[in-house]
Amino acid sequence: MEEMVFQIGPIRPPSEANSLLLRVTVNCPWNRCKFCMLYKKYDFHTRSVAEVKKDIDTMAELRDRILQYKTANGWDIQAINNEYQTLTTDDQRWCYQMVFRWMTEGDCNSIFLQDANTMCLRADWLAEIIRYVRVKLPEIKRITSYGRANTLAKITPEDYKMLKEAGLDRIHSGYESGSDKVLALIEKGCTQEEQIIGGRKVREAGIELSIYFMPGVGGRELSDDNAIETAKVINAVNPNFVRLRTFVLRTGSLMEEVRDAGGWTEDTDMNKLLEIRKLLAHIDPTKANGRITSDHIINLLQEVNGDMDTDLPWMLDATVRTGLRDFRRRELHIRAVRLRRRLLGAATRFWRFRDGRLTGFRAQRRADHAARLLRRAARPGSILKLMADEGRQRFHKKLLRT
Repeated sequence: MEEMVFQIGPIRPPSEANSLLLRVTVNCPWNRCKFCMLYKKYDFHTRSVAEVKKDIDTMAELRDRILQYKTANGWDIQAINNEYQTLTTDDQRWCYQMVFRWMTEGDCNSIFLQDANTMCLRADWLAEIIRYVRVKLPEIKRITSYGRANTLAKITPEDYKMLKEAGLDRIHSGYESGSDKVLALIEKGCTQEEQIIGGRKVREAGIELSIYFMPGVGGRELSDDNAIETAKVINAVNPNFVRLRTFVLRTGSLMEEVRDAGGWTEDTDMNKLLEIRKLLAHIDPTKANGRITSDHIINLLQEVNGDMDTDLPWMLDATVRTGLRDFRRRELHIRAVRLRRRLLGAATRFWRFRDGRLTGFRAQRRADHAARLLRRAARPGSILKLMADEGRQRFHKKLLRT
């Protein structure tokens, strides 16, 4: 097989897991967000329309090759494997795998335009690319893209109309927070006003809008502001989808510098859970009727998944039931690890003392203490019950204060 590869960027939304990935721009034009290190070592540039069209042609040719192996009863997997074995480079294999997965698991449903802010491309160029996708891959039902909030605010209604008519169906945008204080802290490069303006423009053009928020990104100091101001943006924009991404401080990110400078304190998992509850409580179901979902493996509350105009009551209840369960699991795990370390140390000391290498009153007391810990370990049920009861009491005390 001749060299048939197309560029694939490093990231896409979880909801685009089985989509084709078409790289239209490369890296991020802003690249200053303190929580994201994905593009920090790379410069941003756009790709020419001709380059992108060539990638689309390659996708279409790979689709046609794989279609040869479709039978009345499914797929000739042996023949596909034989062709796959002829591929000589990793890039060829990645591209072949992606098109095959798109056809078999994704049902040829969608294509996602990469990288971090494809919407910054000239609208007429982007519309030309989208039209070409519709011609070469007519089976595609949905075309989606990333777009930064400040970029979305600058695009004119006329350009949105052109993009919609060309075939753009959905825009994903990482708002992260609706709080101007939090946005400044993490150097997001946009404001709440730009989020609202850009989001409304997208919705008015008839394009679906999927926005992302990060509970916990404001830290302990701005937790309430993060929840309440984010809900304000949701009520003002009424996006089709709100997707939660519980903030996790990553080693090596610039947020560590903010923390070390004393400007930010990482919040506990329980407080992040309470922040999610506060966010849900401030969403107005008469203004927001889209879907809110917690669809990432890092999230604290993956059970939060429903329509904002009808499902908020049970989602609020789920933050209590499920949150308590998750909190207890995490607390028990942490305490179990600590207890295990103590027991291992105690066991080592106990046997050392019994062997007579250390003697005297103090050594005997330490040996007795080690023996007591070992006896506690023989009754794990009572220890776990004590931990669970304590965790439940702490959680409910916190909940009553919100």
